[in-house]
Amino acid sequence: MGITNFKQLLTMTKFFFYTIIGMVLSACSDDPSSPSTNASTNEVSKPEDSTVKTPGAASWRNPVMSPWGADVGRIIRGYYLVGDYQKMLQFVIIPTCYTRKQIEYILRKSKWGYDIKMNNLQWMEDSIFMLNYRSTKQNTLGAEQYAGRIINDTAKLFLFPEKENLFQFYGDEDLEDLCQLKTLLDRIYFAFDKTTILPKSHEALSALVNYLNYNPSVHAHFIGHASSEGGKAYNKNLSEGRALAICDYLIKEGITKSRLSYEGRGDSQPLEKNDTEAHKSLNRRVEIVLRKGEGEVER
Repeated sequence: MGITNFKQLLTMTKFFFYTIIGMVLSACSDDPSSPSTNASTNEVSKPEDSTVKTPGAASWRNPVMSPWGADVGRIIRGYYLVGDYQKMLQFVIIPTCYTRKQIEYILRKSKWGYDIKMNNLQWMEDSIFMLNYRSTKQNTLGAEQYAGRIINDTAKLFLFPEKENLFQFYGDEDLEDLCQLKTLLDRIYFAFDKTTILPKSHEALSALVNYLNYNPSVHAHFIGHASSEGGKAYNKNLSEGRALAICDYLIKEGITKSRLSYEGRGDSQPLEKNDTEAHKSLNRRVEIVLRKGEGEVER
């Protein structure tokens, strides 16, 4: 084949390649079944910020039509399922009180084995948006709502580390203070090597009572952790006793027992190496996992 004929063949190949890519992207953005373009079934209000593109145009600013033709929730879920947290967290708003290492630790423990399909978008103030999803769990349909915000020209979802479903928005969370619960747990103190709650913890515990009273449909599961000074069995009993002590306090303050559960994991899940006192103090902790409804909670 001559050089001229080869160049012509290469040009034609590139033309057909880009034509096919263009057709695929066009089909994604003009899909009549997509919630972002189906105004007859889901009317989407325009954002107040005119710099944010409305649904229908492929853009990282657009929560329901990224350049990949998928909504931001499914992009996050896709990265989660393959364990690519580095790329996943590009589209996530992380509470400032958590380190990247802590968030990855939480992600590794979490479960997101069910499918989601977005069916509505609602714009709020300050570039905040709400995405409604239909979920499918064990052949059972459900509904979930996720909250997000446009940050640095990118649609991102709020992550709630204390929840069983890390992205589900219950409707009354303070999106400007995502560290509320962790701050309360960090202010619950125990006597050295004991399960006795110290008096200086009462302010934080009272705030936790108020939170649970304000969210009566939320179930709270407490998980105790310990550093590695003692034996395995001893550390497990100590961590379990501290989680139980918190539950007992909440029950005395009127929280229904059926809304609470607890367990101790001893020193089996450290956040840091047990090599310094600062690291050991991070490993001595009680975590909370929230879910809607009652029943046992697992991660």
